[in-house]
Amino acid sequence: MASYEAVSTAALIHLVFRISISPWPPKDICSPAPNLGAWIFTFALLLLATDVKMYPNGFPHLPYIIQFLVETVGSLFIVELATSVVWCGLESMTHQLTRLLLLFWGMDGDTYQALEYWILLVPTTAVASIFLYIMMRAIISEDLIYGKPQVTVHLNKEVVRDMVSKCRRKRRKNI
Repeated sequence: MASYEAVSTAALIHLVFRISISPWPPKDICSPAPNLGAWIFTFALLLLATDVKMYPNGFPHLPYIIQFLVETVGSLFIVELATSVVWCGLESMTHQLTRLLLLFWGMDGDTYQALEYWILLVPTTAVASIFLYIMMRAIISEDLIYGKPQVTVHLNKEVVRDMVSKCRRKRRKNI
């Protein structure tokens, strides 16, 4: 699992500074939709990055800064690849489908052009929120969400040995 510090640094670099390390940054925006859906999708990807083990077990002797850099670059790679490939495709498809449906249902083209930014806010945010919900259900355990206490059982070794020996004696008597 990547450290929260590394993933937070990747979020800072990607969301605040807008620095791209990938060789395939989108040349133009994917659709005229607001950025809210993209931010929610990026948060879901950052949640995914916290659950991915990026640093191999065979290198515990290296300094922590190297582990931090590997996890930060790995988190940036996950976020930028998924944002530019997956989210751009989803957002473009949502934009085209929304435009097609609204114009098919009789909305005037000029009205659609005037309100396109606000119309696209709802479906892109809904798609990103569904993805975030799926990620949260997959990564965060239900015990943390609903506050169920974990039940742990501590057995006394002497009691276990005594019970096992009694069971063995009973088997011997029955044979």
